[in-house]
Amino acid sequence: MEKTTDKIPTILIVGAGIGGLSFYHSVRKNLGQKFKVKIFERETSPQDRWQGYNLFINRKGITSLFYCTPVEVQARLPEAMPDPIPKEKHSITIVDHVGRCLLSLPQYKAKNVYEIESLKHDFAGIVTYRNILRDVLLEGVDIQWGKKCVGYEESDDGVWVLFEDGTREFGDLLIGADGINSPIRKQKVPDLEIFDLGVAGVDVDVAISKDLAERLMSIYGNSLLQQSIGRNGDSSFSIMRFIPIDQLDVPRYRITFSYNYPTNLDIKDNILIDDNDPNSVIKHTISRIKQSRPPCELTDLMIEIFSLVPFSHPGEKHPFRTYNPPRRRQLRDINPLSVPPWNDDRIVLLGDAAHAMTPRLGLGRRPVDQGIT
Repeated sequence: MEKTTDKIPTILIVGAGIGGLSFYHSVRKNLGQKFKVKIFERETSPQDRWQGYNLFINRKGITSLFYCTPVEVQARLPEAMPDPIPKEKHSITIVDHVGRCLLSLPQYKAKNVYEIESLKHDFAGIVTYRNILRDVLLEGVDIQWGKKCVGYEESDDGVWVLFEDGTREFGDLLIGADGINSPIRKQKVPDLEIFDLGVAGVDVDVAISKDLAERLMSIYGNSLLQQSIGRNGDSSFSIMRFIPIDQLDVPRYRITFSYNYPTNLDIKDNILIDDNDPNSVIKHTISRIKQSRPPCELTDLMIEIFSLVPFSHPGEKHPFRTYNPPRRRQLRDINPLSVPPWNDDRIVLLGDAAHAMTPRLGLGRRPVDQGIT
């Protein structure tokens, strides 16, 4: 974006999630005063909306995050990425339907996130609290809150971003980091096709007891990324840290848990579920687990975890301060062949706006280029 005038070009970022904030910091850190940067967010405040699941960031993602962020943000990363304790293995173990190990990846045991960043070990990484990471990335960022994007208009000398409140902002480059339902993507790529993968998934964050956490860790050999493969096309995936998040009567640990099964099972059984009713969704999920899995310790644990999901209103207090009501989601992904090539222009898609991942597919990749979801 070289200019023949002395005007400093302006970059407009729509979306103050992990991707948008990482990009903001990277421009300010690595390009200095070459650009003005403005960032807009549809939420009205940092606490306006639930900020998501645990995720795993691998060594390349950590390196990217350090490249993007200034030292004051890097100093706070342990808030979102607590130092691993001896019992934790920041790697994945995959088991079958009764908990027999099928695969356990090797792992380099790092003492902290700063040690991971300097490694050349591809299996190194760390399980991260996404909501806290977002709070850390808000450090020093001047966000214009309550600005819901509804589209954009291009001109010969720039681009206007349009907001629901009737206002608009002018800039030289527009970064669409506005999530899976991105209005910018819908306007930029109106003919984009979405694949339905034929899988339904239910994703939840749960606070579990020490006893339940230890039983789960015993099956997965203390691996923090845990996957089980059922015999009926179903699977489960979970991410946790063995660090208490709550010291009430007994320690409690945060776990992100996902259960997935073929959609045609609901179609075949003529199942009607109100996806806006969390209680209905959880009862159905437990029923599906009982139908698909044999009686065993692993099945019991899966049922116990889903039984702990809070059914109450998002406005009430929960262990994570905010709460996303559980619902069934169809696993979908974009069809890249449906997107015609385009020349470099003033519109850039970033993170979920680009790859349109469901939560299950985005549980732990690298920042900015892959969009931590």
